[in-house]
Amino acid sequence: MTSALTQAQQYMSEYGLSTFLAFGTIGNILLISILIRRTHRRNSCSLYLLAATIVNLILIECILPAAVYSARNIDPQNISLVWCKIRSYLFNALLMLYRWYKMAACIDRAAMCNRHAWIRSFSQARIACRAILIITIVWLIIPIHLGVFFRIENGRCVPQSGAYAKFFSAYSIVISGWSPPIVMSIFSIISFQNLKKVRARVRPTHSVDQNIIINVRTFNQQRMGKRDQQLIILCICEVLLYVCTNLLYSINITYSAITSDEQKTIDRIRIESFIAYFSTPFLIIINNCAPFYVYLCASSKFRSDVKNLFLSCFYCHRQVSVSNNDQRTRATGTVAMVPVNSASH
Repeated sequence: MTSALTQAQQYMSEYGLSTFLAFGTIGNILLISILIRRTHRRNSCSLYLLAATIVNLILIECILPAAVYSARNIDPQNISLVWCKIRSYLFNALLMLYRWYKMAACIDRAAMCNRHAWIRSFSQARIACRAILIITIVWLIIPIHLGVFFRIENGRCVPQSGAYAKFFSAYSIVISGWSPPIVMSIFSIISFQNLKKVRARVRPTHSVDQNIIINVRTFNQQRMGKRDQQLIILCICEVLLYVCTNLLYSINITYSAITSDEQKTIDRIRIESFIAYFSTPFLIIINNCAPFYVYLCASSKFRSDVKNLFLSCFYCHRQVSVSNNDQRTRATGTVAMVPVNSASH
């Protein structure tokens, strides 16, 4: 069984993570290209998604190449203390940035659909920019302790044994494991319920002849409902993906903390090691690679944005080609006129 698990982990690293790296790079670059457009930069939720996508791209480019390399070679973090510390800090900091940007997006959607104007006022682009800046600063500072206290012990990059190991277990369980999915789930449910209430809310309006009273939604209400429904659907779909791919990680770190003082057999240690690898980085990294493809499947508006992106790239390339052809044509005409001018002299 031990050899089978080792071989399975090797194949997952070599073929699975390399696939995630390829598709994740392409998907995140395309998603950034869409979210940086002016129409999206005006929306607070889109700004949170843009920040999360940038972090995703940095994360997979910094972490996955070394993980793929370790499939056939010794993992660099287990032989280089410098990379052990840098990798531990980067992986945790970037994952927490991604999680908090997503939590902020869910909170933003819940606030936007609230019936109270003072709560809806938090769903603004300028507030989103400030929140992104604060989240970035906070989560680049907090994980510094990983770079300080991670060590190579028994050929593995692990938290320093003793008090810090217990602190890191509690930190992982509370901060990384259970808080993000709970917060995302709660505010996704609230935003969905609030949106249904907003869309169901109507106001009485007199018809032109003032004799019939009808219930209608204004054009702005309909437009807001469609736009917000798309964003909420995207957030809910990504929260579902997050919960499904992070549940095993949350359970595993809780189980590891509970059983840390038990005597374990070699087979049990190997099985637990494989489950730990399968939960992170294999399952967790899916969240950082898959958003573009989730949005593509879930939202017709996003598919339209992707189509427009490719069309604009095609037209831009076509205009450049036509401009280059015109320049070559003018240059050829100029060269052809030189002998005529020389003969006249």
